Amino acid sequence: MSKSWNVVMWSLAALWMACSGGLEDPTQPGGSGEMRLSVGGLIAQQFDSLVITVRPANVSQVLSYSTTTDTFVGTLVLPIGTQTLTAQGFVDDGAGNPVLVASGTASVDVVGGATVTVLLRVQDLTPPVPQPDIAPFIRSASITGTPRVNELIGLSVSALDLDGDALTYQWTSNCPTSVFTHPTSFYTQWGTRDAGPCRLQVAVTARGVTVTQSINLNVEGLTTPQTGEVDVEAEYIARPLVTAIHIQGTGLSARQFLRQDAVTRLPFVGPNRTFQVEFFVDYGNRHGTRTATLDSTCGTVVRGVDTCATSPAPTTCSVKYAWTTPALPSPTCLVTARARNGSLTDSFAIGTMVDWVP
Repeated sequence: MSKSWNVVMWSLAALWMACSGGLEDPTQPGGSGEMRLSVGGLIAQQFDSLVITVRPANVSQVLSYSTTTDTFVGTLVLPIGTQTLTAQGFVDDGAGNPVLVASGTASVDVVGGATVTVLLRVQDLTPPVPQPDIAPFIRSASITGTPRVNELIGLSVSALDLDGDALTYQWTSNCPTSVFTHPTSFYTQWGTRDAGPCRLQVAVTARGVTVTQSINLNVEGLTTPQTGEVDVEAEYIARPLVTAIHIQGTGLSARQFLRQDAVTRLPFVGPNRTFQVEFFVDYGNRHGTRTATLDSTCGTVVRGVDTCATSPAPTTCSVKYAWTTPALPSPTCLVTARARNGSLTDSFAIGTMVDWVP
């Protein structure tokens, strides 16, 4: 066999013709028929051997290969009746052992005085070609702090392996007195007792493949502490507050829920209906980085007018959304307004059920 089984995949179709008449053995009471076999679809003798087994006739034959037609051919004499045909293709493993690489099964009724045609597909059994390894990537390597004698700085590397293979790390330096606190971690601290240039290197390995990246730095010597003045400006960032939600739409009159309300539940609403939702936010002042969004556990939401995003930033504002309920009933549904100012957040939700309503 010249085929590379770990590179190519293929399938064959075998055309079997079972026919009778004129070939029956008069000594057999049940009659018999001659089966002429021809297996095509091969490319440069993809099998070393092709074995045909017939049950319940208990007939088995190794077909002969024709270099002229590039097919396996043979003839079997079978008793009349239903027979199950099994074709098995083998290749030599190089040590003289046959290895099953293709198989197919079909049933045929051998009928006296009639010709029956059946199509048998012999399917490739070899496994798919494995995916080659994708070596890891180093996206960045960075330092935190200023390198000085007898002081530690932070080192970090960001690496990725697209195959999901485990990553290992190794930090090294060409400075003889340097020390890494965690030399086999993606993050470590590093320091040295000597001033001057140093070359740091991190190696990232996955499945035996290593990639590296270097950091060149200069270590400052000991200095006399100096003092200076610092002007500090601070700004107060207030936690945002979603103060109210207003909703109206098909089959639902205008409703407004305030933050101080004891209950924030809508009556049932119908499927596949669109409602206009507007919520109001108090950011306390004009400082900070703010966002305001609406989400729902059912249906879809589409953003509309957002006065919170205007400039200069308002202290109070509102955001409008179109909320469309799902096409089918939903037992629970939360519509939640969310506001954020930096790391400070707030949310306010109303609940309902989506069901068939008039």
